[in-house]
Amino acid sequence: MDARPVLLGTGVLLPYHHPVILAKRLATIDVLSKGRMRLLTVGLGALPGEARAVGVDFGTRGRRADEAIDVMRLLWAGGEEGVSFDGEFFAFDELCQFPKPYGVTHLPIHVGGSSRAAARRAGRRGDGYFPGGALTPDERALQMDLARAAAVEAGRDPETLEYTRSGAIDMTVDQVDAFAAQGVTRIVVSATATEPEQQREELSAFAQRFALLDTAEAGMRT
Repeated sequence: MDARPVLLGTGVLLPYHHPVILAKRLATIDVLSKGRMRLLTVGLGALPGEARAVGVDFGTRGRRADEAIDVMRLLWAGGEEGVSFDGEFFAFDELCQFPKPYGVTHLPIHVGGSSRAAARRAGRRGDGYFPGGALTPDERALQMDLARAAAVEAGRDPETLEYTRSGAIDMTVDQVDAFAAQGVTRIVVSATATEPEQQREELSAFAQRFALLDTAEAGMRT
């Protein structure tokens, strides 16, 4: 019985990567892996010193991230005639970029963060929301409502917005059911062991607990 392929994802990216370079790198990985790059998470970062180290104005990182998302999608969708962009942070004329994402017009972009601003950004521009932080259940629910409302305001379908949460490798069926009741569509788990064989055992036990061995969709975060 054939298993589904291991999918690839990223940790939180932006706004410290140039979107022209990042778009090409991600599309190249997607082509080499035959369409496995399916959880691209972007976020703003929370450390002013980190921004200074790479020459980014910490106060403008939100606008810069919005623009970077638009740039990457424009490049992925553009044809041989090239595309142009004239923004506050990035500008280019008739730029033609290859390779394109494998079999799709753009890679799915999930907005990461733990703020209401991040939730709104997910609704306006993201394919999904991946909230982090120690949020209360009420705040998590409010943020997803904000994301869906922002999607409606932007003329987008809020029902297509995916909802990813982090989970523990020892999660129970009841805990997963509780996530599903909240509208969660994906759970990202990580092995706690340090040795590869033990990591494999932990992930296998998780797959067995949820009957995923033959149809597992595993995530690799970098």
